[in-house]
Amino acid sequence: MLPDFIVKAMEDVESLGLKRTLRAAERRSPREIVIGGRRLIDFSSNDYMALSMRGELIERACEWTRRFGAGSAASRLISGTTEACLLLEEKLAAWKGFEAAIILSSGYAGNVGAIAALSGRSRTIFANKLNHASLNQGCLLSGGEFKRYAHCDWDRLERMLANAGEGDKLIVSDTVFSMDGDIADLARLRETAERHHALLYLDDAHGSGVLGEHGHGLATPALCDVALSTFSKALGSFGSCVCCSRAMKEYLVNHCASFIFSTALPPAVLGAVDAAIDLLRTDEMEQARAALFRRADFLRNGLRELGFDTGKSETMIVPLLIGETERTTEFSMRLQEEGILGVAIRPPTVPRGTARIRLSLNAAHTDADVERLLEAVRRIAGR
Repeated sequence: MLPDFIVKAMEDVESLGLKRTLRAAERRSPREIVIGGRRLIDFSSNDYMALSMRGELIERACEWTRRFGAGSAASRLISGTTEACLLLEEKLAAWKGFEAAIILSSGYAGNVGAIAALSGRSRTIFANKLNHASLNQGCLLSGGEFKRYAHCDWDRLERMLANAGEGDKLIVSDTVFSMDGDIADLARLRETAERHHALLYLDDAHGSGVLGEHGHGLATPALCDVALSTFSKALGSFGSCVCCSRAMKEYLVNHCASFIFSTALPPAVLGAVDAAIDLLRTDEMEQARAALFRRADFLRNGLRELGFDTGKSETMIVPLLIGETERTTEFSMRLQEEGILGVAIRPPTVPRGTARIRLSLNAAHTDADVERLLEAVRRIAGR
């Protein structure tokens, strides 16, 4: 028998139209997916550079599996660190422009472990209110005083830091905000952090591989002290890394719980990441990034011409803001009937009254795909 609090919690989410369910999905390509027997154009994934099904990643994943096995068999500090893993960390650091990188099991685990390790009861943490849940969880687990400033309200952050006194300070922010598609003013964040002697931690999950020179992302050594990047989005694989100084890496190896107590990533995953970095630095990917952002601009402009609010989006993530939860869910269902997968994002993932269809483009989408999406939106709105 379930405890009463679980029964009540499920009754509440059901009544509010917020119940989450699992459904089987078969990905046919980075742009196509089959759900319930229906073939759909997928505008919901984070596979921004369409690498998850690239032959180069698949082949290197198979190669590393044949060389090193199906699993790593232990944590990094026991026997789970191969020479190939160490070389990959050097390769990641060089690509990102940092002295060092440390590979972790996922973006969530990376943020939770690294932030908790970098903070403590004596440190005050300042975090953007729209940061990813993993950042917030790391802040809460740290035991430090956790303060949140309104989204990109730099004057508010400045006042909060000024009023915090002389104690240790940590500023935590996303670079690209995953539900809004806008970008933090990183130069201002860095200048603010330096003026108040605060450590700056950036989550570049949605910037890595798709933004910055050669796709190295937005969180550079000039703009932050510590940067997390994920491999599960533009790199088409799984896992994450924290980039930092060599001294900071040594500290995290000794104090980051999600690194110390997790089994190392499987060789296949690391092989795919290795291949992704090679691909992302090619002229092909430069051209693909330019086309991706051209299509994103076209989609934003088209939605606005239809009377929809896309917020402050400036990346490949384009929110179609609807507001009310039930209407947003209905809109998503209508899109699916039109052959489009655009998933409804509802509270508590986003603030109440801001439910939206989170549309995300990737390098495999075509101009015709975006035109079909806009035409579907126009027909649904007309109903």
